Amino acid sequence: MYTAEHVVRQFSKTPLKHCMSRYLLEKILEDGDLLERLVFVLDRSNLPNTMYIAQAGVEGNGFELELGAVETEHITIVNDRLVKEKRKHRKMWIRDPVEAAAVLAGFKGMLHVQFAFAGPIPSWYHERTVTPEHKPERPFVPGFAAFVRDQIDLALLGITLKHEIDEALKARNEELFREKAALYKQVCRSCFWRLS
Repeated sequence: MYTAEHVVRQFSKTPLKHCMSRYLLEKILEDGDLLERLVFVLDRSNLPNTMYIAQAGVEGNGFELELGAVETEHITIVNDRLVKEKRKHRKMWIRDPVEAAAVLAGFKGMLHVQFAFAGPIPSWYHERTVTPEHKPERPFVPGFAAFVRDQIDLALLGITLKHEIDEALKARNEELFREKAALYKQVCRSCFWRLS
């Protein structure tokens, strides 16, 4: 079985899209502790701490480091309809390998690494890749968990709308009051909990 050091060393010998990626890979090779915490993946989506390095010839970005990424769902009302959207928040998003080398010098967590190849994936990389297990955050049935999250979002939206209604009343803005009151009624009808 190939070691993480072997995989990083082999990839660093290939032509890389971002010219400073080789510098970062050399810094990683010097840090034995970080090498032990690398997890090679084929797809980094939905993972919290990721690094992406591409070979020359791969479309898109050549380098990217994301630390502390969290994906959340939000419910809003647009044109009198409830709209659910996903948002991704990250503590750190770096596209410069030199800057990333400085950040990774103090990084202590697991780092999911995706190497993008212009051609077929070599055996030395494929053998080291893992498929992360996506464990449910809560022990709920998936549909029930989504229902609870949606209801919480609706309750929070209702609280916000109630505040906006109060502000419209204070300002004696009848048009804003009617608009927010109509949205509040719709949220109240959709929400499982009593908001009034």
